[in-house]
Amino acid sequence: MPPEPPDASTVSGHLQGLARRIRALRERRGLTQEDFAARCGISVSFASLLERGERSPSYETLLQVAAALQLPLYELLRLEDTQDAGVHRLETFVRSRGLSRGDVDRLLTVAEVMFNEPSARGSADSAPAPPEPARCGEPGCEKPLLARGLCAAHYHRARRRKAAGPETGGA
Repeated sequence: MPPEPPDASTVSGHLQGLARRIRALRERRGLTQEDFAARCGISVSFASLLERGERSPSYETLLQVAAALQLPLYELLRLEDTQDAGVHRLETFVRSRGLSRGDVDRLLTVAEVMFNEPSARGSADSAPAPPEPARCGEPGCEKPLLARGLCAAHYHRARRRKAAGPETGGA
């Protein structure tokens, strides 16, 4: 016995979910409807109708929308909440910068510290003290690290000296 086709309310609900997802993803990428429509090769009015769930996109249009949003089609069609779209952005960030496993581990450590809430750890009294941040490697400087073992001020000074080259004396 073949499965029953979905009823109209189910189809409408999925279309509304897709519409909300398209809009949220477009906005997260900082695209105006005009920019989005141009990237998709559709009119601005049709883009607006898609985002309101008033038009059902063709397969070709779905492919164009996914490409405009820099997503694989399956990501666009997922039924999960639009908040999951951030996962794709993180993955793209990691891949575009060629981050190593160690870099990703450090990124996750920072995220865990940033988003660790006292209620998730238990009571504030029983929570272990956060680790001391690493300090600048310059003698006498106790500022937190930015990169390459240096605080922000020393790191940027070193970059300016390197960019100036040996002919200026590195001042």
